[in-house]
Amino acid sequence: MRVLSWLRRRPASDGAALTVPAVAGAVPAATGASPAVVTKPKREPIVTRAELALAFSTLVVLAGVVLGSALVQPPPVVHSVAQFVHLACVVLGLGSVLAVDWFGLRWQLGHGTLREVVSTAAALAVPIWLGLGGLMLSGMLLSPDYGSTITLVKVAMVGVAGVVGVLALAVSRRLAARTNPSRRLLRAGLLMATASQLAWWTATVIGFLNRS
Repeated sequence: MRVLSWLRRRPASDGAALTVPAVAGAVPAATGASPAVVTKPKREPIVTRAELALAFSTLVVLAGVVLGSALVQPPPVVHSVAQFVHLACVVLGLGSVLAVDWFGLRWQLGHGTLREVVSTAAALAVPIWLGLGGLMLSGMLLSPDYGSTITLVKVAMVGVAGVVGVLALAVSRRLAARTNPSRRLLRAGLLMATASQLAWWTATVIGFLNRS
C-alpha cells in the first residue's frame, strides 16, 4: 500500500527524463501528443530543370544541322575541306574527352585528386564543345545518307554527346562546390563519363566505316 500511495503522489514531471531528446529539424510535440517525427532534408537535384532544358536544346541544333545538310549540296572542293575539318574536330573533341576521363581514372585509382579532375574538365570544356560543334557543321557539308541506318545511329550518338556534355558541366560545377561530394553525385559523374565515351567512340567508328 505504501508503494501504491507513493506512485499516486509522484509528480508528473518525473517522466520527462524518459523522453527522447529534441532533434534538430523536429517539430516540438505538444503535451500528451505523440512523439515528433524527424523530417529529412530535401535532397538537392543532380541537375535542375533549366539545365535539362538546355541539354535537350542541343537536339534542336542537331535537327537544324540535319535539315541544312538535306538542303545543301556543296561542290567537291568544299566537300574535301569539310572532310578534313570533320577529322580535325574528332581529334579535338574526342582527345579532350579522353583527357578528362583519364584524370578521372587516375583519381579512381588513387593517383590524383577530385579537384584535378574538375579543374581539367573546366579547362577542356571549350575544346570539347568546339570539337562537337565542328563535327555538326562539317558533317552538314558531307552530304550524309540519311537512308542508311548506320548514319542515323551516328547522328543519334552526336545528339547523346551534346546532351551528356551539358549535363556533365552541371555535375562538374556541383563537384567543384563540394569538399566531400555524395556518392549519388559521384555516380552521376561516372555515368556521364561513360555515356560520353560511348557516344564519341560510336560516332567516330561509324564515321570511319562510313567515310566516302
